[in-house]
Amino acid sequence: MPAGTSVRRTAILTIAGRAFLRQGYADASMDGIAAEVGGSKSTLYRYFPSKAALFAAYVEEIGTLTWSALAAVQVEEKGTEAVLEDTARAYLDLILSPSALAVTRLVMAETGRFPEIGRIFYERGIRRAESQIAAILQRLAERSDVPGWNFLALPGAAAHFRALCEAGLHEKCLWGVYESASPEDVGSVAQQAVARFLRGCLGQIYL
Repeated sequence: MPAGTSVRRTAILTIAGRAFLRQGYADASMDGIAAEVGGSKSTLYRYFPSKAALFAAYVEEIGTLTWSALAAVQVEEKGTEAVLEDTARAYLDLILSPSALAVTRLVMAETGRFPEIGRIFYERGIRRAESQIAAILQRLAERSDVPGWNFLALPGAAAHFRALCEAGLHEKCLWGVYESASPEDVGSVAQQAVARFLRGCLGQIYL
């Protein structure tokens, strides 16, 4: 993508994101976004053919840094627990970010009327993160010669790991019980999630 095109696309996503969060998905219009961007509606449609496509791109943009952080987790250079804690922290940093919390609230509020945004959020956000977690677990399973560690590659392991990361702190931030999460909070939750994940999956092998 040419540099100018990339800059323009990023600017559109920034403005569209503000519009979605300020007005809601229903009331944010392509006309209004185009006017705020400073171009014609036809120009906006050349980048994004529909409001749903624009929302999908915005969801992906929110997770860009975390996709990179998950992809950069060093599996070969650390022990299994350390790798899992790095993975948990990267995922928590995404879901606890102000933008991710805001868009999660938006999707929860409007999916009943617009099921497509729920599907977009799941496919472009939750499922993508879960796929990256699954890839990390697969690599850990392949390198381990400890009996029982093949559970890491089992279907559902990544979903289980993700759910443990989300328990507690994420819910409190999502519902406004906590205004934000400190790095210490994130580190503590990551450690607890990993300990519960390994204890629950390995049982006596781990204990």
